[in-house]
Amino acid sequence: MTSIGTFLGIAVTVVFYLVAPPIAKCFSGGPEFLYRYFCSHPIEYVTSGLFFVGMAILAAKWRQLPTDRAVIANVRELAATAQWVQAKAGSGAVQSLTAWQADPPKEIWRSTSMWHRVQDVLHYVNAGRNNGLEDHLKYLADLSVDRLIQSFSLIRTVTWAVPIMGFLGTVVGITLAIANVTPEQLDSSLPEVTAGLAVAFDTTAQALTMSMLLVFATYLVERDEQAILNDVEQFGIDSLVPFISQSDAAAAEPASGLPALATWTAEILAQQTDSWSQHLTAMQSGWAETLNSQTDSLAQALSDETTATLQSHRVASDSARDQYAATLQQSSQLFVQQMQQTMMTFVNRVDLWQNAMRESSLASAGQAEELHRLGRTMLQLTESEQKLVQLQESLNENLQTLQMVATLEQTVQSLNAAVSILTSKSYMRAAA
Repeated sequence: MTSIGTFLGIAVTVVFYLVAPPIAKCFSGGPEFLYRYFCSHPIEYVTSGLFFVGMAILAAKWRQLPTDRAVIANVRELAATAQWVQAKAGSGAVQSLTAWQADPPKEIWRSTSMWHRVQDVLHYVNAGRNNGLEDHLKYLADLSVDRLIQSFSLIRTVTWAVPIMGFLGTVVGITLAIANVTPEQLDSSLPEVTAGLAVAFDTTAQALTMSMLLVFATYLVERDEQAILNDVEQFGIDSLVPFISQSDAAAAEPASGLPALATWTAEILAQQTDSWSQHLTAMQSGWAETLNSQTDSLAQALSDETTATLQSHRVASDSARDQYAATLQQSSQLFVQQMQQTMMTFVNRVDLWQNAMRESSLASAGQAEELHRLGRTMLQLTESEQKLVQLQESLNENLQTLQMVATLEQTVQSLNAAVSILTSKSYMRAAA
């Protein structure tokens, strides 16, 4: 299961770095977040790979838990049947368990804890060692606990290695920041310094977050597996020990021949197993103490190195700040001088503008007076035009009067001519 989880974690890491960039583009700030905490430094790639390997192993273990529970429930149902309870001297229990193992409902059940426990008990009983079944179950329980601890060894190593990678990123980032500090060119070196500090803090944040997730996931999975082992042990105490035992008569007879040899061999193996367990426990304790001491020494070394680095960085920053303050003061003085010169030039130009505006105002006043004079002249011309219009109207009236007089004269002449004609005609009539 560990090897499967390891290969699965590597595959998930590759898939994550292939799929995550396109998905991150769908969210606001996603590409920046992905690059900052997963792709900005090689240490982040390694940390992500370790995290996915640990989570893949835990996922494989978690996937096995429902199968373990189903096997335990099935065996409990088998133990509750009437045939098992009424069998003589445990023969019914052995036959039922043998038939159950010969034809399991699912092949995946062969990899569960309950299956292995029943198989070990059947091997023990078939060898004729029923009397020490309870002690044998205790031995199997201890062996199962050891196997459970060993199955989490790689996960604990990964959980320990992830924060160490974060501390390593911190050291590398601070080293890069200090290496890029140049007091003579502080402004140009600040981006490189901040980039190194970003590597230091980002790798640490990533490692601590992933370490917490691994710790909580490990706790949940280990708790469930421990509960399954407890259920297996309880089943052995409640169902296997009472129904798989020899009769009192068989138990009273002394063992001889092959059964005695088998019993002696079992005792020797049990003693060796106990000594091995004690030795392994001592070795595990020694490894834990060594690991804790190494972790403490590494943390102390990192703390000392970080303190020294920060002290040197503080001294360099103080000197750079003093130089920057002096440079800023000089620049301020030059700026003040330039501003004073600029203000003097501006004041002189304003005076010139004021004089020009004054002259323009005087010229504008003269032009205004001339415009007033022209306005009066235009007013006089307007009045003269009105008088001319009146005169023209008078002339027109006189002309109309003259025309009327001429018309009257013509009329009078016409009347005179008519009178003359009438007079002549009247004379002619009279003469006739």
